[in-house]
Amino acid sequence: MTDTPAQTLLADRLRFPGLLPREILILRAWLKLHETEYDRYDWNVRVGAGSDPGPGWPEETRRMWTMNTQKRLDMVAYRGSSATIAEIKDRAGASAIGQLLVYRPLYMADHPEYGTPTLLLITNRMSPDLDPIIRESGIIVDLVTDVDFTPLRRHTP
Repeated sequence: MTDTPAQTLLADRLRFPGLLPREILILRAWLKLHETEYDRYDWNVRVGAGSDPGPGWPEETRRMWTMNTQKRLDMVAYRGSSATIAEIKDRAGASAIGQLLVYRPLYMADHPEYGTPTLLLITNRMSPDLDPIIRESGIIVDLVTDVDFTPLRRHTP
């Protein structure tokens, strides 16, 4: 019997919900370099209203539906009274930038006490042609190139 990546990374999947196995390894490599730069972290942060299926559904079903349709931020890192919204991607593309740009106003509406959060894209590689929008939008990119993906290899006993 072989271990799957999901089994190999079970503890990290519980710690960092919502991240794919490769994203977990990218985040772990980033944390080795930057974890002490922040006071605390929140993972899988829900923002926005989500959608409500309507009063014809049981209240618990409505609540779960709403939560499942809210936007979810991979990570929010805090330093003092400032917040940084981070998206973690394996080979970041335009969609990652779009996510960050959508998340900022939703986070600000839900958490006005932190003002305007910094946007951070954590990735191991980038799609081409994104530099102009990254500069224009003020997104910080942390390129993590030293990521050990060997835990994703299947191991046989």
